[in-house]
Amino acid sequence: MHNMIEPEPKIGIKIFSGFKRFFHWSMVIFVILLFLSGLYIGDPGFNGLVGTEPTYAVKSFFTMSAMRKMHLICGLLLIVVLLMNIYSSIRYPGDRLMPKFASKKYWKDAGWAVKHYLFFPVKEHEYLRSPLARLSYFLIYICFFIMAITGLAMMVQIDPTSIWGKIFGPVNNLFSEYTVHYIHHVVAWVFIIFAIIHMYLAVRTDYLEHNGELSAMFSGYKFYAYVPFDAEDVPGVTEQFLEKKRDVLK
Repeated sequence: MHNMIEPEPKIGIKIFSGFKRFFHWSMVIFVILLFLSGLYIGDPGFNGLVGTEPTYAVKSFFTMSAMRKMHLICGLLLIVVLLMNIYSSIRYPGDRLMPKFASKKYWKDAGWAVKHYLFFPVKEHEYLRSPLARLSYFLIYICFFIMAITGLAMMVQIDPTSIWGKIFGPVNNLFSEYTVHYIHHVVAWVFIIFAIIHMYLAVRTDYLEHNGELSAMFSGYKFYAYVPFDAEDVPGVTEQFLEKKRDVLK
């Protein structure tokens, strides 16, 4: 009989609130709808996509008017979801795990994360949210802000004298209408690139570390063998972990 070292038991820790999980999947749905409708608005391609001449396209759901309305509604709903997500981040510490740019430890941990994702041999660390994930989410929120501003600026181009036109119209004057459209289009592709990388790393982390990375946005729980390195960012996590660990080892 061979002696085998028993692995440390994984302890489930509640990280993400119901708010965060709801907003996460709401944003996924809206981003998909916005991207597809945006592609259609940019290049309708009636013959290829719809199979009908533009003259008769009004009989189909795939009309420019319908796509623009859907794009506008989804965009406005996404802005509401983002505002509620900000509220969630203020209320629940686990929902606001953002980068600590002024911390030397943060950048040191970010260096570890780069090596870890590139499969360099490094000592195992566990995080509530890895330094690179914090940075990527921070940047993607900036992209959301840019999309909201440029989207609203394009919306008011049809009525620049309205109240909303007076608020967001200056964006068109500052960058020109073409540049606003171009920025909106380019940043939309940033979301697609982010989504591909995000899904790859989530699956990779869940498979290699068995920490519930994929299920966390359904259950709110992630699983750890040791106290996470950034546990101090969410009050009560260390105590919760140690208490559950004692119960498991009894």
